[in-house]
Amino acid sequence: MATFLDITGLQNFSSFFVFIFVWLAVFAILTYSRVLGDNKGIQIIIGLIIGLFVLFSPIATGAIEYIAPWFAVVFIFVIFATMAIKSFGATGIESLGSLRIVTLVVIILVMVIGTLSYVRQQILVPGDNETSIDYSKTTTILFHPKIMGVLFIMIIAVFAIVLMAGRQYIG
Repeated sequence: MATFLDITGLQNFSSFFVFIFVWLAVFAILTYSRVLGDNKGIQIIIGLIIGLFVLFSPIATGAIEYIAPWFAVVFIFVIFATMAIKSFGATGIESLGSLRIVTLVVIILVMVIGTLSYVRQQILVPGDNETSIDYSKTTTILFHPKIMGVLFIMIIAVFAIVLMAGRQYIG
């Protein structure tokens, strides 16, 4: 039974939404940066061409479908954070200084890592089908016996250094 909240039919239009998103994002970036001047026609055509290139690549389309909800959540978070900062009396987000840049870099870094993680899972690298262990998942790498052994040795080394340095100042 179809309900008011049933939006599974929109899955058929996901490629179109990705195309529109890329087209508008490229157009907005070109307009804001003014790399190509003030000619809106060239900016629209370049956005259209890049949007079509993304539409023809299933990996790029899937990566944008994967990252778009996170992009929206981060965008809403930034809006709420800006409203909270202004409610405490700040004149604007510019008053935060370097914290704004650090936050922006961390958000972009997390988004890029998430996108690259999706792309890595979609690409078949030579040698992937020869092993029975799937190394495309982060947990598989982190809990590999060799990695766990290195972490254990590093923890022992850190405690040894701390204890040896602590005895020197105590005695």
